[in-house]
Amino acid sequence: MALINCRECTKQVADSAPTCPHCGIRSPGGAAKLEVRRVKRLGGAIVPLVVMVDNEEMARLTSNKSFNMTVSPGTHRIECVFLQRPVASAAQEFDVPAGKTLVITVAMSRLTGKPQFSAEVA
Repeated sequence: MALINCRECTKQVADSAPTCPHCGIRSPGGAAKLEVRRVKRLGGAIVPLVVMVDNEEMARLTSNKSFNMTVSPGTHRIECVFLQRPVASAAQEFDVPAGKTLVITVAMSRLTGKPQFSAEVA
């Protein structure tokens, strides 16, 4: 956790704070966007992918689908779970920069059947 200056009142606040404790503004460090894309692979194309952001379910994706959300800048934990038998999951932490969009692409590993991540700032 790092301290940053609030974009509204300029007082110091934790970069992960959802609201400023001094002035009450939401996302005091600014806003960032997170996009999670599921790419199509032959194996597992119809298996639903559950996407969780910071331990909260946000979407269920099928092949070639994506979802977007606004998040506070900073580190967020992304977990993806393929609802197959046996269930396959993977999680990773990503740093989402202020004012940018972090695009995370998820595919099913051909070898293990688990989700694999790649990320880029757009």
